[in-house]
Amino acid sequence: MRGKTFAIAALLAACLPAVAAGAGLMKMWVTEPVFKVPESVYFDGRREVLYVSNINGNPGEKDGNGFISRLGLDGKVLKLEWIRGLDAPKGMAVRGGSLFVSNIDELVEIDIKNDKIVRRYPAEGAQFLNDVAVDAKGNVYVSDSSNKNSVIYRLASDTLEVWASGKAISSPNGLLVDGGRLIVGNTGDAMLKQIDLETGAISDLHTVGFGVDGLAMDRKGNLIVSDWAGRTVLIEPSGAITPLLDTRSEKINAADLTFVPGEDLVVIPTFNDNRVVAAKLRY
Repeated sequence: MRGKTFAIAALLAACLPAVAAGAGLMKMWVTEPVFKVPESVYFDGRREVLYVSNINGNPGEKDGNGFISRLGLDGKVLKLEWIRGLDAPKGMAVRGGSLFVSNIDELVEIDIKNDKIVRRYPAEGAQFLNDVAVDAKGNVYVSDSSNKNSVIYRLASDTLEVWASGKAISSPNGLLVDGGRLIVGNTGDAMLKQIDLETGAISDLHTVGFGVDGLAMDRKGNLIVSDWAGRTVLIEPSGAITPLLDTRSEKINAADLTFVPGEDLVVIPTFNDNRVVAAKLRY
């Protein structure tokens, strides 16, 4: 297992170009393979902690094996099985004192202070709920990446219902709220879309060229996008794409990542490799 740790470290080091050549990553830490199919990592800025969702089984199976971990910004595991009894949990987002987690066909609300699940919101027709995002009004959005039910749900006033659908929403995965818009990473057409949160109008943003898994924004307004197969790129507002990391040849995945602004830290769960990797973004 040490070999894979060194492989990741070497790849990260190789992906750090001279500053004049553009953005790159510098390895900070890699955890041991203690996680169980980590699909998503989320930075809670208020509590200065990372949450990691562990599928621990088949990504589409309701088996109750899934759990959420708490991880320090230094890579130390604070509690491996913090919240248990979930069904292949994936995307996460915080609203106030609650952590919302997608759970195949429902959205689960966790009371962070009291370490327990307090409510479940069934998503009618859901097949494969994936990423989660929260807007400034407290509305919670969750994508369904399945081909059969390719939609985005919204939880508003305790009601979870379909909010966006149609041809422009093609197996949506990564979600990111940026001001008055929701940025959506489509797996189906390999594009980034933007949806006006007030009008619901959908427009094209960028062509990525591969399925979008993780979606985050750095402190300069650039998008950081991961492809489950192992690619991570930076996309400038102009649409220019800079490769940051590519571990496809090592068969190391790059799942739903997060960004820690104060540290310029990109944190990536490696899915089947059962680790979490952190690298500093350099410009």
